[in-house]
Amino acid sequence: MSESTQSAKWDRIAGELKEKWGVVANDLSAYERGEVQRIAGLLKEQKGLSDEDARREAERIMRNS
Repeated sequence: MSESTQSAKWDRIAGELKEKWGVVANDLSAYERGEVQRIAGLLKEQKGLSDEDARREAERIMRNS
């Protein structure tokens, strides 16, 4: 497994954990940050985007939803 694949999986998992913490702590901001990180991780895994491009695309997706 390449380093970029590991990084993408870590971003996805960390994002999921942040989302769950946001629910438990009733913290919408933490939930949204986790959601952006999870989506960015998925984009990096599936499309092979760079960190910055994946983050930008994830934020664009969140704004449009």
